[in-house]
Amino acid sequence: MIFTGKEAIMNKRRLIFRKARDGRVSEATVAEKKKKAAQRKPRFQHKVLVSILVPVVVFCIVTNLTIGALFGHELMMKKVDTERGYLSVIYSYLEDAKNNLDTLALYAEGSLAVRGALKNSSLESVRAKRYALDAQEKLATALSASPVERYVDNMFLINRAGVKIVVTSGTGVVLTDQILESPLFEKAEKGRNAVAEITESVVDKGERKLSYLYPLDMEQNSFLYIEVSDRMITDLLAPYADAAEIVIQSTDAGDAWYSSPEMEEHIKDRSITSRYYEEKTEFTPFALSVAVLIDAGIYSMENRYVFWVLLTTVILVICMGLAVSRLISRRITQPLGRLSSHINYLAETKLLTVDETIEKGEDEVAEIGREFNHLVRRINHLIEQQREMYEQKQKLSMDALQAQINPHFLYNTLDSVRWMAVIQNADNIANTVMSLENLLRNMAKGSGDKVTLREELSLVQDYVNLQQVRYMEVFDYICEVPEEYRDYLIVKMTMQPIIENAIVHGIEPTGTYGVIRVYARAEGGALYISIEDNGMGMDETEIREILKAKKNKNSMSGIGVTNVDERLKLIYGPDYGLIFEGEEGKFTRVTIHIPMETGKEESDV
Repeated sequence: MIFTGKEAIMNKRRLIFRKARDGRVSEATVAEKKKKAAQRKPRFQHKVLVSILVPVVVFCIVTNLTIGALFGHELMMKKVDTERGYLSVIYSYLEDAKNNLDTLALYAEGSLAVRGALKNSSLESVRAKRYALDAQEKLATALSASPVERYVDNMFLINRAGVKIVVTSGTGVVLTDQILESPLFEKAEKGRNAVAEITESVVDKGERKLSYLYPLDMEQNSFLYIEVSDRMITDLLAPYADAAEIVIQSTDAGDAWYSSPEMEEHIKDRSITSRYYEEKTEFTPFALSVAVLIDAGIYSMENRYVFWVLLTTVILVICMGLAVSRLISRRITQPLGRLSSHINYLAETKLLTVDETIEKGEDEVAEIGREFNHLVRRINHLIEQQREMYEQKQKLSMDALQAQINPHFLYNTLDSVRWMAVIQNADNIANTVMSLENLLRNMAKGSGDKVTLREELSLVQDYVNLQQVRYMEVFDYICEVPEEYRDYLIVKMTMQPIIENAIVHGIEPTGTYGVIRVYARAEGGALYISIEDNGMGMDETEIREILKAKKNKNSMSGIGVTNVDERLKLIYGPDYGLIFEGEEGKFTRVTIHIPMETGKEESDV
């Protein structure tokens, strides 16, 4: 039935070839096919269009980007200079605020009323109270004349004896000891200079203020303590809310003030901040850091108009390119259209015919048409040759089928002998014939396939059954391969040559009863199958000789142990193969090292 089907296919092909050769396709059908092919949308014109537009558009984009980058860089540098000027102005303002506080401190230091008030250890006496009121009045007057007066929340004159004079009105109740606990006093002990930083207010608990401490005498027994509200910093940053992104923060406590709420979001969002760089300056007297974030992109908001210029240019170039490319492509695509129509006609009709019209002209397209017609003629010739070769192959296939009769005849004969033995209750003969039949069938399928370890062990069992009959059961075969390993794959006919070698060269020469054991283990994703006998054994010299040996023509399968090792290395790689171990007079062990593969692969036969 197989050959009959192939013959029908070949007959159908011959009919098509004859129709194409004899021109039996109707003229109406040919004309209709060519018309449909001609109506297809030409694609070459699109290629011409793209080939013209793409370089021009790319050139325009690159040019505009370059020009935009140059202008953007200049604008960015000007913006950097401007925002550096902002930093300078803020720094000067903070410096003025510090100088104003220093002026108040120097005024207090030089005031006789302040000195007289702070020399007392208490304010109980009338004289001490008079000095205190006089000092309070004079210092309040000096504060009202200072530019920082509206930002000063709390101002005190204190000494270590416990005297406290409140200068500012509206100040809450606070003890002298609470003021002396401020961390500024520890820093003031290192020198007579003023100390200022962001700390927690001694009056308004929980609020952070800019605290200022100035020692009024050499012994540091009396001090001027001022707390300035952070409104001074927020008012300082307010004019820059829309002009720049400026942050003022404490270098110690981490307090921060931003020129705008958006800038605080930028600081938190790393993806946005990554395109900015920071221009920073330190204001040491107040332990403050002043920084401005500058957009490092050349296409910032100030010069986004470059994109509009680029878009307009690209649109104009595309319109002009469309018009020019259409005029050029029309002269080129007409002959190509004829060639394309003929090729589409061949694809639809599946008939390889020659069209003389595509050869008209002297240009490259006409040359392509001539070569295409030549190719069609050549293909027709090759198809005819293929048909003849297929017919010859059919004859050879029949001969090969005839050659297969002999092995099948042998299998059938062996099967008949086995059933005769079964009928006559000759179980030994029946089992032997069945083992031989199974072994021959498996060997006839080739030795290059992969089978499961279970099937390989079955083949080995058939071989062992035959050898036990031959050697009159002078050895015992023990298989200790766990069930969990028997579904892994192994190259067919791997174990039989090793078993044969163990019988012929290991146990049989000893003249005594021997044992062949097969066991397996898994380690590191690899499977190790060991075949061990207690026969003659072998030393290192004999192992080297075995590895040098070639194909054993006297073996049952015709495959020597060395060939097994070469096959395993060829299939699995140089890290796998056979491992030989032994001791002369005691044992020989051959271990098959292969990767653990699951799932039965299809045979190539």
